[in-house]
Amino acid sequence: MIHTCLTFALALSQTPPTAPDATAVPNASAVPAAPEVAEVPVVPATTAGPAATAVATTPVERRNTASLTTAIDSLCARYPTSMVVSSIGNSAGRRAIPLLTLSADPATAGERPAILMLAGMDGPRWSGTEAALIAAEAIARDHADMLRAVTVYVIPRGNPDAAEGFSTDPRRDYSGDGIVHDNDRDGNREEDRPRDLNGDGLITQIRASANSTPWTAPTLVSDAAELRLLRAPDAKSGEVPVYAVWTEGMDTDGDGRIAEDWLGGIDPERNFPHRWPEFEDEAGSYPLIAPESKAIADFVMSHPTLFAAFVLGRHDTVINVPDGKARTPGGMPVMLDEADVATYAELAKSWREISGQKRADARDSGGSFVAWMNAQRGVPTFASTLWGRPDAPAAEAAKPADATNTDKPADKKVDKKDALKPADAEGAAWLEYSDRVCNGAGFVPWTRIDHPQLRNVEVGGWVPGFRENPPIAQVPALGDACAKFIAAIADARPMIAISEPTVLAVGPSLWRIETRLTNTGRLPSVMRGGRADLVTPAHVIRISAPMDRIQAGNRNDVIRGIDTGSARVYSWLVNVPPGEEVAVELLYNGKSVQRWAFRDGEKLTAEGSK
Repeated sequence: MIHTCLTFALALSQTPPTAPDATAVPNASAVPAAPEVAEVPVVPATTAGPAATAVATTPVERRNTASLTTAIDSLCARYPTSMVVSSIGNSAGRRAIPLLTLSADPATAGERPAILMLAGMDGPRWSGTEAALIAAEAIARDHADMLRAVTVYVIPRGNPDAAEGFSTDPRRDYSGDGIVHDNDRDGNREEDRPRDLNGDGLITQIRASANSTPWTAPTLVSDAAELRLLRAPDAKSGEVPVYAVWTEGMDTDGDGRIAEDWLGGIDPERNFPHRWPEFEDEAGSYPLIAPESKAIADFVMSHPTLFAAFVLGRHDTVINVPDGKARTPGGMPVMLDEADVATYAELAKSWREISGQKRADARDSGGSFVAWMNAQRGVPTFASTLWGRPDAPAAEAAKPADATNTDKPADKKVDKKDALKPADAEGAAWLEYSDRVCNGAGFVPWTRIDHPQLRNVEVGGWVPGFRENPPIAQVPALGDACAKFIAAIADARPMIAISEPTVLAVGPSLWRIETRLTNTGRLPSVMRGGRADLVTPAHVIRISAPMDRIQAGNRNDVIRGIDTGSARVYSWLVNVPPGEEVAVELLYNGKSVQRWAFRDGEKLTAEGSK
């Protein structure tokens, strides 16, 4: 790990030369257009092909679109009978959003229960895309049996514009797509972008310790326990604000705001319908306005066989499992309903055991894909940040003083109770990890610069992507963990079936027919959020007899959610003339799943039953 972090540190000062970027030039006014990117080619399914080789996908840090396309083509070429690639649509910057379909028979993949794996929604989190590619290869290589029963869809990069932006310098922590956007609503677009003022190839922060009108007045002070971190002043102790902080940049339009009108537009992970944060600029003017979130939502709606999903990104539901108690003002679950938590938590535990992840620094889930899927679609969707802050190694103990040297004063022991504690304990722990393990690669020290507008200005702050991504050497193992977790989800899939009906003659042409509907899987067919909305596909039990011949029981019963371990008995009393067929059928989303047919009490067919 130390070697990997040192390599990362060197990369900050040895970045290959790139074409000049307008964000690094204080007076730049032109906005570079997003490059045209060809649609991801479709690799047709074949019935025969070369066996997969031992070549494995190698993770690449900050992979650009062209490199991703090459990696996907190579991956599909190695597994031609079980993996095909297509596109679900284009980003705002006209980059294809790739879709990998993994199935023992890709031609009939849509007929089987399915899991969706989504990554690459966050610009700085390159590791999610790499882990998704590695997981796709591991599934095709090691889980052929699973692919005969379950289809796995993988979207390795759901937000191509943000990822492409992070692949070039200067890099910054931003996940907006390629829509040209007027962030500050002043009638001009992207005129006040962040700027790389110190030329280090990063967009970090600036802090000013002088009150410079008309810009923001100071609101923060340095934390005495960790001077690189800032905190709110303690008014009770007489502290007064010292620093004002902005994104690294300038006020080029003279509106008193700095670097507020940046390149890029809508963040797709703030643009899904559930708890959409309508007053946030990056959330868009209405849900699903971003072409990326719209394409993903359309994919979900057009694939009713999806029974679960797994998301790699900024959100977490597997380390800190939601308790299900929080509700929206309209009464919907914020993420999960309490009745679904126990089943959900069981699989979340599997991720922790498989991956070894113990911490997750997650962000608010309003407007996210995972919240929409769980709370409104009712599809169990698990979100992971892929890794969390590692523990820094303990500091080396100080060597005891020479007992024979009486000239040296004895060291005073500092009581832990008297030691200063940083207000941002998690930030301080990240700094400790950065310092001890990564040679300081995670934080740019505050350094004085000459700013053309502000006085007493320093540039510094967190290196974009440092806290979001594990060391690259750990990514292959995490990708394999993702594949194993997908397999665990597949094993827990809903198993909905009706038993062979019993048919009993109770009078002339009068028959009593009974069957049981069960779910022997470990996941519900639909969680409570999806049932409340009445918008998700439903199971239907139907008897073929006309309504006027049914003496007892409903001809159709619509079931919008079947819990794990549940069993329901259905009974009918029907008039069936001699020689006429009667059938009991289970349908899902309007399609027949099982059908039992009888004539004169004798079984004729058992379609879809094992």
